[in-house]
Amino acid sequence: MLSEAEHKRIQIRDLARELSEILSRIDQLHEQQSQVLVDLDEAAMAADYSALTQYRHRDGRLLSRIVDEERQRLIISEELGDVIGLDIPAKLALDDVVELVPEALGMKLIALRDRIQTHAYALRAQNRLGELLVGHAFEHVEVFLSPGAQDLVCDDEPNPATNVSEDPFDPSF
Repeated sequence: MLSEAEHKRIQIRDLARELSEILSRIDQLHEQQSQVLVDLDEAAMAADYSALTQYRHRDGRLLSRIVDEERQRLIISEELGDVIGLDIPAKLALDDVVELVPEALGMKLIALRDRIQTHAYALRAQNRLGELLVGHAFEHVEVFLSPGAQDLVCDDEPNPATNVSEDPFDPSF
């Protein structure tokens, strides 16, 4: 029969393994999302509306999956914090776990945390780039819709060049 301390150690190890699996899935999802954001930016620059729609849907699905995994991470983290005996189990930090699990598992958890943080920084930069690209596109739209440029895009108004007479002595000019 297992002592209470051994049972607790096994619980911590099992929950930490489950947490590492969740973090691994989150890491993979962030990698996929990063590529989708690159694809979105390329589609936006090419004005490929079909591709934009496709990548936006894919990004939405990835975000949904990330939210689901994050919910699971929160549940397992709180369980782990409770087993460890934290005053506020939901405030679990991986540093609280690393010393209590086998070294390989602890190193894996830290590596996953670092990778996810790196993805977060990269995704923030990629989102910023997307914002700049969209802003740049709107500046072009604004230029074309400004009063002086409206004649260039409106088909229902006559083109001023077509109203010019070919006869230099035309009195209507």
